[in-house]
Amino acid sequence: MADARPRKTAAIWTFLKGRDEADALSALEGGAGRGYRRDANNLDGLMTYIVNDSCIACKYTDCVEVCPVDCFYEGENMLVIHPDECIDCGVCEPECPADAIRPDTEPDMEKWVEFNRKYSEMWPVIITKKDQLPNAEEMDGKEGKMELFSEAPGEGG
Repeated sequence: MADARPRKTAAIWTFLKGRDEADALSALEGGAGRGYRRDANNLDGLMTYIVNDSCIACKYTDCVEVCPVDCFYEGENMLVIHPDECIDCGVCEPECPADAIRPDTEPDMEKWVEFNRKYSEMWPVIITKKDQLPNAEEMDGKEGKMELFSEAPGEGG
């Protein structure tokens, strides 16, 4: 059964524009943006981005609009990135007002990679920008937000 969700083909080609042939082919390996998933047993040398607890109770969605491969998934009060779908382009990181998107190469990110993997396999994909949560500005930058985390899925879309 084919993946029925819409894809951002134009965004992928914009992302690839200006890259040399080897770099572009590497980015497209496995059909990035077309249901691409990495081999979870062979991740040496690969990097991904993750969403951390800074997103909880804010859920800004500016990042999903720029993602060329639709690898964001929506929970009730935060987003996550599927680490096997992320192509490491980094365009989402500067879009997050809460600074919740980080590369997994930073220290102590292993737990966040697994957190993002777990919930991206349970929650629906989100590909369109939505309004942030009502108290997002008030909650942005607060500590101890994991106690507010909800495992409930969002609406996706």
